[in-house]
Amino acid sequence: MAFYKNFETGDVIFDNATVTSGIFQDGASSITGFHSSSTQYTNTGDYNVDAYRYDPSNNASASVQFGVVYGHRDGSGSLGTRGATGDRTTAAVFGQFNNMINPAQTTTFKFGNVTSKHFYAIVFNRARMRERIEAGGWELHLGSGSFGVGASAGHIVKLIDDSTTSGGTGEARSALASPEYSVVTGSIADGVHTAASSMSSPTGSYGTFYPKLGVVLLNPSALGGAVATPVGTVGSAILGIPTATGSNTDERNDLTLFKSIKSGSYFQAKREEDVTSRHYFVRAKASEFNATSNDTYYETTSAGTKRVIAGLASDNKTYITSVGLYNGESELLAVAKLSQPILKSKSREALIKVKLDF
Repeated sequence: MAFYKNFETGDVIFDNATVTSGIFQDGASSITGFHSSSTQYTNTGDYNVDAYRYDPSNNASASVQFGVVYGHRDGSGSLGTRGATGDRTTAAVFGQFNNMINPAQTTTFKFGNVTSKHFYAIVFNRARMRERIEAGGWELHLGSGSFGVGASAGHIVKLIDDSTTSGGTGEARSALASPEYSVVTGSIADGVHTAASSMSSPTGSYGTFYPKLGVVLLNPSALGGAVATPVGTVGSAILGIPTATGSNTDERNDLTLFKSIKSGSYFQAKREEDVTSRHYFVRAKASEFNATSNDTYYETTSAGTKRVIAGLASDNKTYITSVGLYNGESELLAVAKLSQPILKSKSREALIKVKLDF
C-alpha cells in the first residue's frame, strides 16, 4: 500500500498575480467617518493624530487606519527652539521623513517646481497596506470645515495621484521611495483635473505620493490656496487650510489637517500585493490509494489480528479527506483539507488541485 507519490512533469505549475483589496477596517475600500482617540492625544498627540474608522471610545474593535503628521525643518509650529528647551516635534518629524525619502544632503522637499521646508503627511498603518498602496486607487476629499478662507461648509477639494497620466518619477531615493507620483486634483471616476505641471510658483503641486511607503505628502502652500469644489448650490471658493508656523508654539497643524479630512468625509484607498501561487495537481489513478491505514478500515479477528473489514477486502474503497505535501525526507510541509470527502475506488480516479500562495 503506497503512502507517497512523486509529482510528475507538468503536475506543478507556478503563476504570479497582483491582488488588490480594501485597506480600511473590515476590508472596506472607502470610509466616510473619521475619529480620533483622546487617549492617543494624551500620549503622542503633540505630533500625530491617529485616524480611526470607528469611534474608539465606544467600539473595542476600532483600530488605527492611518496617521496624520506635520513636519517643519526649523521646528516651527511646535514648542522649543534651536539650542533651547522644548521637543521641536515638527523638526523631528521633518528629519524622519527627510531621511526616509530624500537623497543625502537634502534639506527641503520638492513639490512640482517649488521647494518646501514643511509638509503634511498621511501615513497608512503598515500592517494594513501589505506591500503598497495601489497607485491610481485612492481618492481623498478635504473639506473646509470651519477654517475656510472664503469657503464654507460644503466645499471640498478632491485629491488623487497622477499615475494614470504619469509613469512616476524618482530622484535617487531609496527603493522603497520609488516610484513617486504627484498629488493632483481630480477623481478616480473623472481622472486628473489640475495636472502637477500647471501648479507653478509660488505654491507648487499639491504633494507627492509614495505607494511602497504608504505615504501621501501634502504641500501646505498649495492647500492654503486650493480652489474648493462646490457641493450643491454653493459656488467655488478658496479652501484655505491654514498652516501656522509660529516659533516655540504648539500650533497642532496635524489636527488642522485631520479636521479637514473629517470635514471632507471621504477617503478611498486600496492595498496591493504581488502573490506567487504554486498549483499542485494531485492525481490518484484507479489502482492507487484504494486502501488506508486508518483504524476504521480494519477489524480485529477472534485471534486478535487485524484485517480489512468484510466487504472492503474485495472491493477496496476509501474517502479522501486531505492531501499532505512532503519533502524528499518524508517530512510533512503542508496539508490541504477538502470541503467534502471524495470517494476513491478501483473504478474511480481523482484529480485534486492544491494551491499555495506566497
